[in-house]
Amino acid sequence: MEPSGALLAFPALGKNATMTARYSFSQTQALENDLELLEVLRWGRKEFAEQLCRQSRDQKPGILDVLRSEPAYQITEFLYLLQARGITTEEDVANLAEIHNKYLVDLTKDAEKMRRLGLKQERLLDAIFTADTLPRLLQNWRERPGAIDQSNLARLLVAVMSSETCRKLAVAFAEAGLLTRERSAFGTILVSSTGIVEQIFGSCLREMRARMRGGGRPA
Repeated sequence: MEPSGALLAFPALGKNATMTARYSFSQTQALENDLELLEVLRWGRKEFAEQLCRQSRDQKPGILDVLRSEPAYQITEFLYLLQARGITTEEDVANLAEIHNKYLVDLTKDAEKMRRLGLKQERLLDAIFTADTLPRLLQNWRERPGAIDQSNLARLLVAVMSSETCRKLAVAFAEAGLLTRERSAFGTILVSSTGIVEQIFGSCLREMRARMRGGGRPA
């Protein structure tokens, strides 16, 4: 599944490397390293879901099922990247919106990638920040850093989930105590992280690095 494209490009990380070498199953040590990486990745996803469920203040099965879902991982990755990329100011959010818009425009020009991701051009165009929607994104952040209108959160996550899935996640995360949802003076729903999910995601990443052979335990 496509990651949070705009955030992964904040700041721009340069050109992606192109894979040219054919994969070999005969290189014993390389294969062992690959299998070790796979084991760590699988452990990390499982541990992440378990920690998220343990931290939930609501232990209803329906809430826990949502927390174990792939979209739950995607929204947590997004919130982690916001903090990891140091997006704190109104200017940062404006830059993010600009990168997000460019990412979506580029995506609309790639019919094969849209097909592969199950996305329609109309849906992507609706998720672009315009002169009507951008001011509210910036105003909310300016008045309450970290707060995003629920509809704008869905725009930022359009490549990985529908707006309805985003809404259901926000509700479940709020019931779990992982997000707050409050109605603004304009009648919109503002969503903010409580900081728990970023800590869980980050600690799992760091432990995954520590588990890699020869990597030692990271600081």
